[in-house]
Amino acid sequence: MVLELFTIAPRSICNLNLENFEMDIEFLAENLCEGDTKRANCPTCGGRNTFTITKKFGEIVWNCYKVSCSTSGRKYSLPNINDIKNRINKKQQTAYPNLPFVLPEHVLLMDSPVLKTYVDKYNLKRDVFFDVKESRAVFPIPCMQTKKILGAVGRALLPDAYGPKWKRYDKQKDLMYFTDPNLDVGVLVEDCVSAESCYNAGFTGIALLGTSMHESRIKDLMPFKEIVIALDKDANMKALKIKKMLDPYMNCRVVFLPDDLKYFSPGVVQAIITKPPAYCPSL
Repeated sequence: MVLELFTIAPRSICNLNLENFEMDIEFLAENLCEGDTKRANCPTCGGRNTFTITKKFGEIVWNCYKVSCSTSGRKYSLPNINDIKNRINKKQQTAYPNLPFVLPEHVLLMDSPVLKTYVDKYNLKRDVFFDVKESRAVFPIPCMQTKKILGAVGRALLPDAYGPKWKRYDKQKDLMYFTDPNLDVGVLVEDCVSAESCYNAGFTGIALLGTSMHESRIKDLMPFKEIVIALDKDANMKALKIKKMLDPYMNCRVVFLPDDLKYFSPGVVQAIITKPPAYCPSL
């Protein structure tokens, strides 16, 4: 958002003083909200409305857009709590909207031999729906506060199943699947079955439903005492990228896995998450 020609008492951004330029930059930066840009006359060349100063996350950037002027620069600064809150709120406002969601008519809570085999294999303890049309195990994604279903993701159960292995039934690409939000440690994994394996081992399993995380969902992870990022071996770089995103907000670490967590017993999953094995990926 660009704010045109307004005054901050006791000094005006329209009347920046070249002699006290650094002092003015510090003052203006303190009064900038996260993500805002302010415009003024350039203190160097006098260009009208050609000077801007922007506060991005972790840095302040200023420059003059007049071709003959070389005034520009940047300063790095640690974000304060208000900067963090503003950033999260803005990301939330631009995230995918919570569109009304209804499960398709062919997705039912019913008994099925192929679904029962899948549920028993991975020791899934909560309700899993069945897509009669495409033979999929369907995991509903509820809102943590209202428990209203916001979306769903389905796993093909037959080798020659129609379509991709995993299928999204909703359009909200920023959703995550939580097994239980009330435990102390949350474990970020890729799919719902791995999340359920974490839940069986005593952790909150959180499925990204892929290997990427939307910044609007950082707020959902902040109540946990610790977040452990445990993606599959082929997503080690993605895990480190997510850690970098979360580091300013919470206590988090990465566990490099020998294999997908859903293939281990609850005791082994607990040992891996609590005391990760000495395993170093090729990065």
